[in-house]
Amino acid sequence: MSAATAPRTRWRLLIGVLVALGLLSAAAVGGLYWLDYEFRHPAPDSGRPGAWMSVDANEVSRFTRVGIPAQADDIRWGYKKGFQDDFAVLTFRIPQTGLDDFQGGLPVSRWAENKYIQSVDLDGFLHIGAPDPSNASPLTCGGYLSPGKAKNVATEICVASRSDGTSQVWVSAFHTP
Repeated sequence: MSAATAPRTRWRLLIGVLVALGLLSAAAVGGLYWLDYEFRHPAPDSGRPGAWMSVDANEVSRFTRVGIPAQADDIRWGYKKGFQDDFAVLTFRIPQTGLDDFQGGLPVSRWAENKYIQSVDLDGFLHIGAPDPSNASPLTCGGYLSPGKAKNVATEICVASRSDGTSQVWVSAFHTP
């Protein structure tokens, strides 16, 4: 090998090593992004925090401490496993004539008009395909705290009248210390 070709070979080797390191770095960053995405978006029924679990409406009703009336229609529900606190959403429509009985059977001390719905509740209602409560007007809400096995359960109920003679009910609940 001549003296002139030796530096070129070293440069080619150096460039090859730098390209290989760049590709390895890009693969590592991509792998970390994939792992982070999998951590932030766990598969349904995985039992990992943040996973939406397959449970039936009665189980969600027991968790939220809100009974589903017999005349309820378009019942939708969801249950999300949390790291420390689980979260459940439930929504249904009932006839206007049954609204007073439904509200009277709940331990809510005060019903008030409300325009603000927490984003976690909106995300839950969106996940189950329920109507958006922030578009309902007037929206009447009430809540209560009930004892649980290890933690209390905070339940929030919102109700709005619909033009078809029914009332839409939104329920959200989560464990709280």
